[in-house]
Amino acid sequence: MDTVAASHVKQNFGEVLARAAQGPVGVERHRKLVAAIVPPHWLSQHGAMDERRAARAAQQQVELNRLMAHQQLGIELLCAESAQLRKYIDAARREVDRWQDRQLCSADYIERWRAWLALPVKQLVQRMCSEAEGWGRAMRQNSPFTAAGLQGGK
Repeated sequence: MDTVAASHVKQNFGEVLARAAQGPVGVERHRKLVAAIVPPHWLSQHGAMDERRAARAAQQQVELNRLMAHQQLGIELLCAESAQLRKYIDAARREVDRWQDRQLCSADYIERWRAWLALPVKQLVQRMCSEAEGWGRAMRQNSPFTAAGLQGGK
């Protein structure tokens, strides 16, 4: 790899960029390599871009799995008999209380879950399975339904 001094990069950035378009250019400060300027095709050939894409895809899959689990949970809640529904909601409320007592998560989650659990079941399910004004993903990540033994907490 071709290297240049950091001061040269500062003074001749355009020329260094032109060199970097051909291949990686190392940037040295006090004779130590501190950075590299690389052309975009080099990143994709050497896996850096692919690793980021793979990490993003893996995170999207985790979020999709949470959404599907909460959709299944929603179906179970909507189909539950009144007594069973009350049992699930009460268990979720106890879990939110536990979060607060032990300071296990942010007050934002605690307040929102309390408000959601006070809603009629149809509205609760709609919130859990939507973006919920930007809170959907975060709320599905911090679901109190694990205590109720339902799918949404998985």
